[in-house]
Amino acid sequence: MRLAATALGVVLLVTPAWGADDGAPGNRTDDSRMRALAAEAKEKTFTGDAEQGWELFRDKSCLRCHAVWGTGGDVGPDLGRSRTLGHLSAGQLAGMMWNHVPRMWEKMEEGGVRLTAISPEEMSHLFAFLLFIRYAEEPGDPVAGKQVLTTYGCQSCHAIDAEGGHVGPDLAQWSRYVNPVVWAQKMWSHALRMKGTMTQMGMAWPQFSGSDLNNMVAYIRSRTAGEGKEYLEPGSAARGSRLFEARGCASCHKLGESGGVGPDLAGTDLPDTLSGIAARMWNHAPRMLEEAHRQGQGERTESLQAQDMVDIITYLIARRYFLAEGDPKAGWKVFFTKQCVTCHGFDEWGGTIGPKLNPVRGGASPILMAHVMWTYGPKMLAEMAARGIPWPRFEGSEMADLIAFLNEEAQTPQAPSSPASESASESDSRQRSSAPVDRAR
Repeated sequence: MRLAATALGVVLLVTPAWGADDGAPGNRTDDSRMRALAAEAKEKTFTGDAEQGWELFRDKSCLRCHAVWGTGGDVGPDLGRSRTLGHLSAGQLAGMMWNHVPRMWEKMEEGGVRLTAISPEEMSHLFAFLLFIRYAEEPGDPVAGKQVLTTYGCQSCHAIDAEGGHVGPDLAQWSRYVNPVVWAQKMWSHALRMKGTMTQMGMAWPQFSGSDLNNMVAYIRSRTAGEGKEYLEPGSAARGSRLFEARGCASCHKLGESGGVGPDLAGTDLPDTLSGIAARMWNHAPRMLEEAHRQGQGERTESLQAQDMVDIITYLIARRYFLAEGDPKAGWKVFFTKQCVTCHGFDEWGGTIGPKLNPVRGGASPILMAHVMWTYGPKMLAEMAARGIPWPRFEGSEMADLIAFLNEEAQTPQAPSSPASESASESDSRQRSSAPVDRAR
């Protein structure tokens, strides 16, 4: 079978099985190693750097198969344009990686691409990069952007290359800024003054939606050909976390709690692009800034810089991305129906072919799952192919559910009725003649 042959070929390029040592699986050395690995991966949740992730994406030869916005190979999907799932959590990303790695490894072998190790820290950088390209955008539509300016009467106050109003600044002076978030920040810092002027003129505060801001920037740039381009750095969730407190955001917005003046941003449905979230901030800017001044925090909130805004938005996205909660009860079912239990023990259940997973309890994370899959997956695939066990496919929130189950405190629920609920030693002899059913298919 081609897949089994590929697995056996690839496994020669990687390290021994997860937790393997000279002794039996589950000994103290293995347990300590697994706890340390889980802790390291969890610590890296908000420390990933998108720029380092882009470098790794190139250095690990990912571009040979995957393009990003048209640059790279065409064996796999263009990761900058794969937006079919809307909001994507890190758990879903880890699940998608699990689903596709057997084919990835096969194509890598065919192309002579060597499988190289990816540490938890490197995986955090790759996750940050994949998050960034998912929430960044391709250039907007100038025609649609012109309509936005017309609809909201922007040129009643603003000129573009000296054509238009003169109440506010000529928008051509900002055309070098490619990132729409910069425009949102420029408007943010003048929002209260703009609001006063617009009220005197009988104009309503504009409410941007979807890609309005991105399209508006595209139109203004089309009117000012020859201008240079200035970009912002990719956002940093770690910096954004600090700025959320330092800039006074936390005084009105609680994360995962009720009682704030503004909405709970951890539970609010946010747009799925950076500029979309920036536009949402713009829509509420007058009320937000008025409240900040009322609380005596107006200066530090109003002086928000463009990079600050990108970092804060990235932090809010990263919280949703990495901290999406799974259902541990559903995860218990996943552990059995995906046949993890055939090889891995957890509490009183499971096999002994692979390491017992109790040491990762409380430390399981999407980064850990992706690291384990990439580092030890080829050996797992070879073992599973030899035993007639299909490679698991994770759909929807199943990976997040599995992670939630692995992190839940010890308990003793009844095992689901499934061929996979047998221990590895009991089912081993039967698997070669009758492979268990993969219920995810």
